Amino acid sequence: MRVLFVNPIAGLGGSERSLLDLMLSLRAERPDIEVRLLLMEDGEMNRVAGELGIEVAVAPLPEPLRELGEAGRGGVLAGGADIIRALWSAPGFVRAFLRRVVDAAPDIVHTNGMKAHLLALLLRDRPVVVHLRDFVSERPVSRRLFKALPRRVIVLANSHAVAEDLRKVAPRLATEVVHNAIDIASFEPGPTDPQYLSEAAGLPPPEPGTLSVGLVATYAWWKGHLDFIAAAAKVRAMLGALPVRFYVVGGSIYSARGSDITRSELELAVEKEGLRGVVGLVPFQKDIPRVYRGLDIVVHASTRPEPFGRTIVEAMASGRPVVVARAGGAVELFEEGRSGIGFLPGDSDDLARTIVRLASDASLRAALGTEGRNQAVERFDRARLGRQVSEVYDRLRASH
Repeated sequence: MRVLFVNPIAGLGGSERSLLDLMLSLRAERPDIEVRLLLMEDGEMNRVAGELGIEVAVAPLPEPLRELGEAGRGGVLAGGADIIRALWSAPGFVRAFLRRVVDAAPDIVHTNGMKAHLLALLLRDRPVVVHLRDFVSERPVSRRLFKALPRRVIVLANSHAVAEDLRKVAPRLATEVVHNAIDIASFEPGPTDPQYLSEAAGLPPPEPGTLSVGLVATYAWWKGHLDFIAAAAKVRAMLGALPVRFYVVGGSIYSARGSDITRSELELAVEKEGLRGVVGLVPFQKDIPRVYRGLDIVVHASTRPEPFGRTIVEAMASGRPVVVARAGGAVELFEEGRSGIGFLPGDSDDLARTIVRLASDASLRAALGTEGRNQAVERFDRARLGRQVSEVYDRLRASH
């Protein structure tokens, strides 16, 4: 069986790393499945997939189409001129995309990412799996187009929250929940390394006994960076003499205008709160497990409901206590008070109080870290992905 995965971007965000985990799990579980990858741009994803022995092709998305988006701060990010430019460039891209699909000769096309999902409308003669990692109802264009997807498409949702959201939009589509998973073995618990992130942020080494608190996320505008920085200022005021350093780890991976917060905005917020030297901005790091080993507390601060929240699972697997914005699929990943502590999304005061609670209680941090690791091993090991998804493929091929 040959499966062609289609993904719009080549940056290594959570969705892309989850896709790589799925492809590797499939190869381990089902040697009879040949996986190939079709991207719409060049980038880090091409290199990593190639190093893993995955055949990669590219159908470049024209800039006018690449810049269109629905998830920005203002909703649909296009005016009339933008849409005209995008439509003008679309036919050539569609022809190139369909040629790549034909060349790959897949038995199943597996889409990952909203722009890839919408291309499934062009593949009515092929079995398609749509791997949904977003809330469709929040997207004014996509929610209409999803209603037009062929009934024979199978949708894999990465959380029950995402599946329920889709059922409200397109109840006729067959939808199953397959939670994301990670390479558990890569995220081993261990002592905190206080030097790594300080060096990556260009800050001097922290004084002995300093706690490290971090937000690990792409620069998507809704990931709560500004709330995290505001909470950092409040935590400092509440803790007094207890030394704490904060890190924002990540970078920009999206091309759609307005999708990201910028580094300059983060720098301005740090200056405004008087946190120079206290908050470090760390660019995207390839060695993600090492990032978690540099932290004592990991914060998930998304201001809108999170479809899944990969950083939560990675932190749990690393034995780190997690503070989680309690909304969407994120609440499905941890057990309140046992493997994590939730707070009210968008409330920097509540976030600060929760961080202070953990910073002040080493035994609570240890207990959460231990139970978080146990639950991550039990629920989120990527070994299960190959079995779950290949069963879907078999059913889809049989019905097709």
